[in-house]
Amino acid sequence: MPLNIFAFYSGLTEQAKGYPYLVRNENIINQLDIFQTPIQNDGTVQGRPSRKMINEAHAKGIKVYLTVSNLNPGGRFSTGLISRLVRDRQFANYVWGNINNLLAEYQFDGVNLDLEKVSPTDRHLFTQLIQAWSAQFHQANYIVTIDVPAKSSSEPLDPWKGAFDYQAIGRVVDEVILMTYEEHWPASPPGSVASLPWVNENLNYALANIPARKILMGIPLYGYDWSERGGAQSISYQRAVDLAQRHGAPILWDPRQHGLHFRYEAMGIRHTVYFEDPRSTKDKLDLALSKGIRGVALWEMNLSYPAFWEVLQVYSAR
Repeated sequence: MPLNIFAFYSGLTEQAKGYPYLVRNENIINQLDIFQTPIQNDGTVQGRPSRKMINEAHAKGIKVYLTVSNLNPGGRFSTGLISRLVRDRQFANYVWGNINNLLAEYQFDGVNLDLEKVSPTDRHLFTQLIQAWSAQFHQANYIVTIDVPAKSSSEPLDPWKGAFDYQAIGRVVDEVILMTYEEHWPASPPGSVASLPWVNENLNYALANIPARKILMGIPLYGYDWSERGGAQSISYQRAVDLAQRHGAPILWDPRQHGLHFRYEAMGIRHTVYFEDPRSTKDKLDLALSKGIRGVALWEMNLSYPAFWEVLQVYSAR
């Protein structure tokens, strides 16, 4: 059975880098998600998307969603905002109303909830919020999707994953997007952002708790460039290839992680790069297909490159 393709589009207008890929590959995409409008501390939602882009997608038979998040102006997820949402019902209803109004005004088909860094002590209250909002959005005839951190066990005390009760959330929303990326991140040692064994382990846990027909597995289109001095910068496939060529660094395939990596030195500082390519992407798509899940979610279109879409086309349900 082909895969449903859910594509995150980071940006509210046609000026984003992903727009040409959206136009070129509209026949592959089933669901387009415009990322993102953050919830403000006063309960309003910030950001207005392009009506033209939404109308173009609808004309091609693509369902369009809006991501609402708890990202603050500094680019960090606000635990405090979630804490208020789960405890103050009047505030939560006010926020829901503002989101609902935006969905109606721009004729979205659904909403994507990207609520992260929830305190694990709020696990039960957070589940209640998702249950309440899902019921309200469904009553208004919207599709509800939610992004959840990838994990291989319940991990109720984990500061990043603990608040997400897969079973309870999976029962009330229409689609669950597994963020099967960030296995390795800027503060970790170098490695794949989504090695195949790790993705498989996390997907198996999800399947044990959420109906397969609701699961969308995250597909990363990026990697990281780690410096020996600490930290890392995200890097796209094309930038990684160009960087390796510029430094004459051989690109190697990691058979365990199912990804590419190389090392180089610049200004006396050694770097290690891991990134995704068509081969690693195909392995993940084959895994998704073999598990019988609904589809995959692409993070994100600004990092697109032509060969990626050539691979994806074979798997598309359209």
